[in-house]
Amino acid sequence: MNILKSTVYLLVFFCISSCSQNDGNSDEPVISNEAKLTRLDIEYNGSTFKTKIIGNAISLARPFPFGTEKATVKTLLLSPDATSDKKVGDELRVIEDSIPIMVTAEDEITKETYTLTLDVSEYASPVEKHGHLQVKGNKIVNTKNESLSLAGNSFFWSNDNWGGNRFYNPSVVSWLKLDWETTIIRAAMGVEDNGGYLDNKTTNKNRIITLVDAAIAEGVYVIIDWHSHHAEDNTQEAVLFFAEMASLYGDYDNVIYEIYNEPLDISWTGAIKPYADSVIAAIREHDPDNLIVVGTPEWSQRVDLAAEFPITNDPNIAYGLHFYSINHQQWLRDRADAALESGIALFITEWGPIGYTQNDPETEKWMEWCLANKISHCAWAVNDKEEEWSIVIPGTNTSGGWADNVLTESGKLEKSIIREWPR
Repeated sequence: MNILKSTVYLLVFFCISSCSQNDGNSDEPVISNEAKLTRLDIEYNGSTFKTKIIGNAISLARPFPFGTEKATVKTLLLSPDATSDKKVGDELRVIEDSIPIMVTAEDEITKETYTLTLDVSEYASPVEKHGHLQVKGNKIVNTKNESLSLAGNSFFWSNDNWGGNRFYNPSVVSWLKLDWETTIIRAAMGVEDNGGYLDNKTTNKNRIITLVDAAIAEGVYVIIDWHSHHAEDNTQEAVLFFAEMASLYGDYDNVIYEIYNEPLDISWTGAIKPYADSVIAAIREHDPDNLIVVGTPEWSQRVDLAAEFPITNDPNIAYGLHFYSINHQQWLRDRADAALESGIALFITEWGPIGYTQNDPETEKWMEWCLANKISHCAWAVNDKEEEWSIVIPGTNTSGGWADNVLTESGKLEKSIIREWPR
């Protein structure tokens, strides 16, 4: 009887031992056979170029600049424990038609080959693509008579010690073109306020010249802005300044003259238009055909008044329209629609989002309107001041190279708009 019990116990022990070794709770690790590439970011001159992965095909979300030859792998995410024949920091030769990327699963058997295609912009710059701008009817067109809409950045007031003047340097222009894909910048020269042109002509003018020269070097358009609310009080100063700018830059398709930023609630026919006639004449003595933008009453919102009595002695005139989404909604778009229907061309040389958020439905409506009507626009402002419209946070470096974590919410919104704007 004892022998029988011992035999039973041994059989039970043997069964339990065998079952525990073969059930699904084994401690042996599971080897993955997944070989997926889930994310690839590429870096060129400090700017991140994200990619789109569809099946085994990888393409850039935006093309590299014209002439790019080399870039580097910045981010490479794979399936857990998978490996790749490419790693972060590897150099990629952009001139190759396609680049294979092999991903090997943890099991070292399963492999996937992805094909990376690196597109490069067809044109060296926006100005090379579009050339001289001119008004045709109620549109601004390029050298091929195609209507176009530019998207870019307005710099802050140039005034001494106002803060925004620190960003007036070529490296910022270069970064905005590369990373934001801006096609136009606006150099906003303060005039009558403290530290402006009337206080210090040399330094303010030199800041404008610095940006204009940088824009020409980068091949983007640039607005020379007489950033004033009382320009009619200093007509002769404006005449002399714009005559000099036209003599320097009249041969460059890049240059646009904005001769009055934001007139206040004054007469269009009695004050602004006579001022404009004088400044336009001074420009045309040196530059016969570059685009000129004239601001309109009530902070460049009364485009209806300009439409009723337009400037008729020069064919290449557009009219300034400004909006800030918190204050200016459909009523201003309706007014602008009526002005366009009357036959004048509009240019939004300055606009601002609601601020402190990327959720801005009114700005979205404005951008849809700009796109539908082929209206160019510049977002305010390249600065780190603690206010809702600055694009970078206080204390950010003043030479570009900005990662997204130093952009304000307004900066992130504006960057996304400018980057995605049709070219």
